[in-house]
Amino acid sequence: MLQAILFNDTSYDDHHGCQLVVRQIRALAAEAGIHIAAASPVRHDWSQDRSLLERIAEADVCIVNGEGTMHDDAPAALMLGRLARHCRKLGIPCVLINSVWQNNQQLTEFAGDFSQIYVRDHLSRAELDQSGVAAEVVPDLTLTFRPEIAGIPRHGLIINGSVLKPVQQQLWQALNQLPDDKDIRYLSIRTVPPLRLGNERRFFLKSLKANSKMWRHKLSSRLGRLDASTSKGLGRLRWRYSVQSTAEFLNTISAAEGVVTGRFHMVTLCMITGTPFMALGSNTHKIEGLLTQAGLSGRLCDSYAEGISRLPSLPYSEAERANLEAFLAGSLAAARRMFAAIAGLAGEVQKQ
Repeated sequence: MLQAILFNDTSYDDHHGCQLVVRQIRALAAEAGIHIAAASPVRHDWSQDRSLLERIAEADVCIVNGEGTMHDDAPAALMLGRLARHCRKLGIPCVLINSVWQNNQQLTEFAGDFSQIYVRDHLSRAELDQSGVAAEVVPDLTLTFRPEIAGIPRHGLIINGSVLKPVQQQLWQALNQLPDDKDIRYLSIRTVPPLRLGNERRFFLKSLKANSKMWRHKLSSRLGRLDASTSKGLGRLRWRYSVQSTAEFLNTISAAEGVVTGRFHMVTLCMITGTPFMALGSNTHKIEGLLTQAGLSGRLCDSYAEGISRLPSLPYSEAERANLEAFLAGSLAAARRMFAAIAGLAGEVQKQ
């Protein structure tokens, strides 16, 4: 098999969506004949890692999981741009996949160093087009997962948070104003990630330290009253209402009549479980782009109060169901073509 290194491995983050993204990267890569021989954690400085530099020089291809990183010239984004330039100098393909792209100036200078760029939505591609950089659209890789759902009868609404602190606080205000007889509950997308073993065992201590802190926060969140007006209180509330298992998390979503969320991956997980939703905008155009692609742009709302009031009367219409089914099938087909193309690119270099 072709040997690849994965960069910006977001499965180190405390998030079901990130766990599922990396799971699908590994599965789809293997299906295309690519083995992820090593993975560099999200925000890890590859340029200061001698062992990783040696692995890069020996790799057939480097795959960068852009996810929500490549916007606003973020330091982590620029670090990945410099990786592409480093790989280009070595003659090793470096491919950006599963990425947003928005509001970048410095980062655009590195865009041409990627062998190929695959962004998650047409809005990201349009930004690259304006800079004269070609990119293809392959929707978020969580959309390629097909969960086994328990088939529990649906009831009530789930409210999920936002990466934006003021919006998250708006959520708690909306929840506190609801009558007690409303069947509405909060569910966080947080989870403690797995410890690093196998070919990632050199990051074992790093993951052990991070996970120990997360478990302490998760356990302490069960104690006492928490103040949603503070960052600490918000963080603990997210742990208090979290579900550790991704399978259980997906089954919980699938048992709801609907979800109101400001999180991109909560929207994609609603899509793959067939759960109606209303979505608030996030820190980039990722949610707007996703909904337009899926033919579900009418499910965007401006506030949690609006989403809660509209959702009970908005089950999926026949047209929406057809749009969603076609979008999910197209997302899987596009992802398979993408990894086949990456394998072809790496194979050509390997023969030289």
